[in-house]
Amino acid sequence: MKDSDQIKKILTSQFEIELFETALLCLNETENKLRYNNFAYSIRELSRHFLYSLSPEENIKNSSWYKIEKSNIKQCKYCKKPDIDEKPTRTQRIKYAIQGGISDEILEEWGFEIDELRETIKLVKNTIETLSKFTHINPDVFNLTNEEVVQNSEIVLNSFILFVETIENYKEEIKTFLDGHIEEHMISSVVSNFFENVDQLAPHHSLNYSEVLEYYISEITDKEIIVDVFGELYVTLEYGSKQERRDCDGLDLEESFPFETKIKYEIDKNFPTGKFEIDEYDVDTSEWYGDDEYEDNEINDTK
Repeated sequence: MKDSDQIKKILTSQFEIELFETALLCLNETENKLRYNNFAYSIRELSRHFLYSLSPEENIKNSSWYKIEKSNIKQCKYCKKPDIDEKPTRTQRIKYAIQGGISDEILEEWGFEIDELRETIKLVKNTIETLSKFTHINPDVFNLTNEEVVQNSEIVLNSFILFVETIENYKEEIKTFLDGHIEEHMISSVVSNFFENVDQLAPHHSLNYSEVLEYYISEITDKEIIVDVFGELYVTLEYGSKQERRDCDGLDLEESFPFETKIKYEIDKNFPTGKFEIDEYDVDTSEWYGDDEYEDNEINDTK
C-alpha cells in the first residue's frame, strides 16, 4: 500500500508501528467479512494512541489554559450533584499537541490568528471522527468487495495522514516563529556559561570563546519552550607548574571541542524571557584521547 511507508515514518513508538502493521494484515484476511471494519477500528485506535503520546494528561492539566469543559460536567441521576469527569477532552488533547502550554492569548499577542487555530483543531477532531465512522458495522461497510476494501482503506489512511500532518504543520509554524526570536539571546546565554568537562584535559584552561553552529526548538511542554543547541568550544589548555611556566617549560595548546546543551525558557508572552535554565553542557572530548584509547576501552569492555 503506497501510504504505508509514509505512515511508518510518522509513528513515534514500536508499539504504534506493530499496531499499524497488524491493521494492514487485517486487509489480507479475504475470508473475513469484517476485515475492513477490523482494519478501520485498528487505525482509529492508532490515532488515539498517537494523540495521547503527544498530549500527556498531566501536562494538559498543568497548562495555563486548561479548564474542565462544561461537556464533562453532568448531574448524577441519583444524588443530583455534579458528576465531574476531569479527563481532558479530545479537543484539549489536540490543542496541547499543537501549542503545548502556550495560551491562545499569548499566541494572539505574537500575531497568530486564533480563529484559524480553532479551525485547525476542529479539522483534526473531524478527521478523527471520520476514522471512528468507518468502525461502525453497518450493511454498507460489511463484507465489502476487494475493490471496495482498497478504496475505503485508502480513505482511512489518508484521513490518518491528514490528522497527523495538520497537527505537525501548525506546530512547525509556532516553532518557526519562536526560532526567529531567540538567536541573540540564546547565543549570549550559552557563551557566558562554564564548561566543566574540559577540566579533565589539563590542570588549567581558559575559555576563549564558544560558537553556536545550530539550534532548534525541540519541544513545547506545559511550562517550557526547549531549545537544543549545538556548537564549538574554543579553549587554551595550559600545562606545567607555575615554576615551569615561568621557566618557559610549560605548554599552551589551542583546541576546540563540539558541545551540545538545552535551554529551557519559561512560557511567556515576552519570549525569550529572562526566566530560563541551561542544562549541563555535554562537551565531546573523545577526539582528544585518540583512536587507540577508544580501541583499548572497547577491548576492556569485552573482557
